[in-house]
Amino acid sequence: MIEALIQAALGPFGALSVLILVLLGIYKFVTTQAFPLAQKYVENQQDNIKEILKEHRKDREVFESTIASLAKRQERVEVDIDDIKTDIKIIKERM
Repeated sequence: MIEALIQAALGPFGALSVLILVLLGIYKFVTTQAFPLAQKYVENQQDNIKEILKEHRKDREVFESTIASLAKRQERVEVDIDDIKTDIKIIKERM
């Protein structure tokens, strides 16, 4: 009887028992360590993305105001160039 119990513990039943214990250990590790860690990682990434989007909006506003300022400057330069062209035509006509 004891020999049969020892053979069962060392044979397929023992292997099955060890497999079940290992799988339970893996399950416990995944549920208590890996999932919370992954959840914290994802939440941190979401926070980082939100911060990046806020910074991008600010940069976008600065970019738009800068482009508008450059457009106004370009218009003034074009007006000045037109004035210079007009002055050159007048000078040529006088010569």
